[in-house]
Amino acid sequence: MDTFFEQIISIKKDGKHIAGVLGIWFAALLLCFLVFMYSGYIGSIFVLLMAGIIYGAVKLLGLLNIEYEYIVTNGVMDIDKIINKSSRKRLSSFDLANISRLEKFNMSQIERIDKKYVVIACNPGDSNAYLMVSEKEGKKAEYIVFSPNEKMQSAILKFLPKFVANNAFK
Repeated sequence: MDTFFEQIISIKKDGKHIAGVLGIWFAALLLCFLVFMYSGYIGSIFVLLMAGIIYGAVKLLGLLNIEYEYIVTNGVMDIDKIINKSSRKRLSSFDLANISRLEKFNMSQIERIDKKYVVIACNPGDSNAYLMVSEKEGKKAEYIVFSPNEKMQSAILKFLPKFVANNAFK
């Protein structure tokens, strides 16, 4: 029998997000104003440029709408980044039997690690975040920071090695 569990984590909007939204709209309005001021030189393209600027601002705002999805299927965990509920990028895929560490996360654990081996797939500063280390033979260890709910935790525990599962999610 196949097992399948999934969880979606929405990224909470913080001050950086609000500043980004305001910055994008300010830049769009500034560009619209500049196009309006110089529309005498541009002529009939004025309306198309204004529409393009607004369309570009809306597309940029969509890039700020980020979610992460955790999927466990028959002992394999996939972590995807979903942008604006329309595009998906696979951040990591690994076998849960290859997990060597699973513990509560704090930022000091990954400060000295090369960022290309770290996958952060949860809200920054989440108090329920965990660090999972996946080691594949012949490759560098991958450090995954994620925030699973209880259902996802129980799904993950089924496939972890015993020495990791005994101390996991405590």
